[in-house]
Amino acid sequence: MKPWRDLSVASKLYVVVGTMAVLIACELMTLRFAMNTLSAVRAFVGGEALWSKAQKDAVQSLLRYNITGDERDYEDFTAHLLIPDGDHLARLELSKPDFSRELVHRYFGQGGIHDADIDPIIALFRRFHSIPHLARAIEIWRQADEVIPVLKTTAEEFHYVVHSMPSDKKRHAALIERVQRLNNRLTSLESDFSATLGEGSRWLERLLMLVLFCAVLLIEGFSLTLTVLTSRQISRGLDEINEKAVRVASGDFRGSIPIRSRDEIGRLAREVNQMSEALRKSHSELEARVQERTAENARLLEEARAALQARDEFFSIASHELRTPLTSLFLQLQLLDRELSSGSERVGKMLGISLQQARRLTGLIEELLDVTRIRLGKLELHYETCDLSQLVQETVTLLGPEAERAGSRVSLSTPEPAVGRFDRNRINQVITNLLINAIKYGEGKPIELRVEVAGARGTLIVADLGMGIAPEQQQRIFERFERAVSGTNISGLGLGLYITRQIIEAHGGSIHVSSEPGRGSTFRVELPLQK
Repeated sequence: MKPWRDLSVASKLYVVVGTMAVLIACELMTLRFAMNTLSAVRAFVGGEALWSKAQKDAVQSLLRYNITGDERDYEDFTAHLLIPDGDHLARLELSKPDFSRELVHRYFGQGGIHDADIDPIIALFRRFHSIPHLARAIEIWRQADEVIPVLKTTAEEFHYVVHSMPSDKKRHAALIERVQRLNNRLTSLESDFSATLGEGSRWLERLLMLVLFCAVLLIEGFSLTLTVLTSRQISRGLDEINEKAVRVASGDFRGSIPIRSRDEIGRLAREVNQMSEALRKSHSELEARVQERTAENARLLEEARAALQARDEFFSIASHELRTPLTSLFLQLQLLDRELSSGSERVGKMLGISLQQARRLTGLIEELLDVTRIRLGKLELHYETCDLSQLVQETVTLLGPEAERAGSRVSLSTPEPAVGRFDRNRINQVITNLLINAIKYGEGKPIELRVEVAGARGTLIVADLGMGIAPEQQQRIFERFERAVSGTNISGLGLGLYITRQIIEAHGGSIHVSSEPGRGSTFRVELPLQK
């Protein structure tokens, strides 16, 4: 299971959801196959009904011809038999290894079968012709086709006798009796055909229901197993990180977090260990300097207090932000376990909530890792030719439902392309951070996004009508761990705008904000475009 542990949290969730989607797609394909097959059986039965009706109408026309002597009745007999003739030719063509679909359509069309039902009949015949039920039905069809030529020959002889002079009454009566026997034979075959297809349909329905039932059990069992494994691993890692953070916040730097994987949890654990070691060394150095330099005691004490306050504030916010989704994730997974046991239909909804909380944790972890990369000068950019307007449209489409849930209507204006050399993922991160902030602080009011092009510069404008930012805070919000609001009424670590500014400046651009408390905020991002 080591490769599974080393996958990122997002990748694990994608694997779980993707696998479930594939299994559900297979189940739907099976269901579609079942419906098409049963529809083909229905069309087969309908074709048999047309065949039977045509045969009986032909016999009735012949018997009526015996009474009236009217040639039109005999012509009706011939016309009615065109339907069995068409079905006969279609059967012969379908029995060929390299049959002609066009000819089969023509022959079945002659047999009165609707064009939309012909392809399902072809599929049923070709796929299941060796299945006992269908093989028996085809054999009955063949036997009936052998009776039709005899009926035609008898009718021709009957036609001759009716018009012969003098009339041979004995021969005439014998022919009438032969027609009745042939009609009875065909009626018996038609009944056997219908009964055989009915039995085959019921057998096929039972088989397909068994397959669908097994598919449902497979999907639920697989999803439950992956969910339990993933949740346990995430929960264990986060518990260890949270415990270490609490100890460090209280001044206990002993011990380190075991690195169990190379995913986001493992990388965060490594970073927390490094941070703890750095804080331990810093704490030791400060104490040594306080002891060695009495004259600088007051200044060093103030710096130590400021550092401890910043550390405590960070760990307080980080612990709160990590604990809240973790608690919700635990509750949802516990409910999911109970609901799966009782077969509730709310499983999908609760799994979605769990995935949302896990994604939130992934976002917090990635923010912390981005700050570390920026501090170490390891923020890598992978440039490619992109359209800023298109990236904005994709982000608005992705976050539109979240804005709607917050009550904000998002309007978008991208009148022309704004093509440049950007790191697609990082610019998407910038747009996402700005739009999420507008949703969080917009108080449910309209949000506007615009892309403007002026020469070799493209400008992205994100404006809201929410709570706004005080003038003294407008520059501070672009620093690490700084937030425009205090307390925990709106979640966040205060890293989003800091990372956003670093990414924009790495692209050779700039970001500015204009805002008034209670009247909203407007962020302007300028980026160089291709000449």
